[in-house]
Parts: sequence; C-alpha cells; structure tokens
Amino acid sequence: MGLFDQFRGSKKTTAILPTDIVVFIVGPQGSGKSWFMDALLKSANVHVRVSKGQKPGTTEVHAERCRFDGMQNDIVIVDTPSFITYMDPDGEEAVRKWMESNYTKPCKAAGILYMHNLAFNPDDANLRVSNHLGTFRRTCRQNLIPSIIHVVPTLSNGARLSDERLRTLMALLQRQADAEGARLRNVSEGRPFDGKPETAWDVLQGLLSQVG
Repeated sequence: MGLFDQFRGSKKTTAILPTDIVVFIVGPQGSGKSWFMDALLKSANVHVRVSKGQKPGTTEVHAERCRFDGMQNDIVIVDTPSFITYMDPDGEEAVRKWMESNYTKPCKAAGILYMHNLAFNPDDANLRVSNHLGTFRRTCRQNLIPSIIHVVPTLSNGARLSDERLRTLMALLQRQADAEGARLRNVSEGRPFDGKPETAWDVLQGLLSQVG
C-alpha cells in the first residue's frame, strides 16, 4: 500500500503530547532531511525555510503533526536544522530551544531517521554519524533521548558513483551506524533513497515498527 493510501493530512505543530509518536529527522547540511520530509508529506502546506544567501537548507525546527490510516496516535515529524555548519544560525541552539519549549515530557514513542549523503567526503570527521547524533543528544533531556535510530543513505542530485564505490561507502556507513547502535536502512535493494513518496513511507514504517 502506497503513501497516499495511508496519509490523511498534516498540520504544523509545536508542543509534543503524551500520546504522540515523534520522528526526528537528523543529519548534516546537504544530507537530504527536507527532501525526505517533502517526499513523505507531499502536502501543499509543507514549506521549507530557506536561509538568506546561496545555500538553501533548514534553518529552524519544522514539525508537522500527521495522521495515517490505521494508526490511532498522531505522528509528529520533526525536521531539524543542520549541526556543525559553522554558520549562523546555530542549529544546536535552535533545536535546544525548541526542545525546551515543546519536548519536555515523555511521549508514547520516539525515534530518529538519520540522513547521510553518500557523496560526502568520507574522511571529513565533521560529517561522521557520531558527531551529529552526539550533538542532537545534547539538545534532549536525558530521559527523552530516542534510542531507536535508522540511518538512511541518500545521494546528491547529479552525483554519480560506481557500484563498487557505492558498496564501499555503504560499508563505511554501516560501520558508523553499528558504532551508534543504529540500523542502516537499505532503502531500495542497497541503493540510496530515491526521493519517491512510497520509499519514504517504507522507511518511516520500518522505524515505526520498532518504536511503536
């Protein structure tokens, strides 16, 4: 069953309720967080904030409260700003403020979808999964840090990788995911996320099957 058979609509939200299931989308700048969220929601009321200048990206927390057929609880999808960008505004501070205002008590369940662009330089320590997950964890109260993490490989538009290079980068990402106790999502026969709504739905379903 495809995404559009399940998705019942969304609206922007702030406070997290005790009955909510929360999914945080986390990852470095350019990892495809907003791309994934857009594919998942495919809704006219989804707007991605663009920073001033030439580098588009999420500059503040964007949360959508969603309803899906067959689920009694609301699913809150939270697209977080990028960390470790060395540019204003500071993503860590923005997420911390949002958490302090909206995520202060336990909800029904919570998980993380971590986006990683395989076109990233694998030797850049600032792009390691551990760095960005560590930063995200610092923004949460200790008792509210999600323990279920799925790592989703993506690939920049226009990027071309040979099958051998792709396998090498996926293996490196697998090791990083293992070190964080996370699961690497082979979203499409071992390929990166393809931008399709039905693929985004499958990825979300995989996470919800563990957190719920």
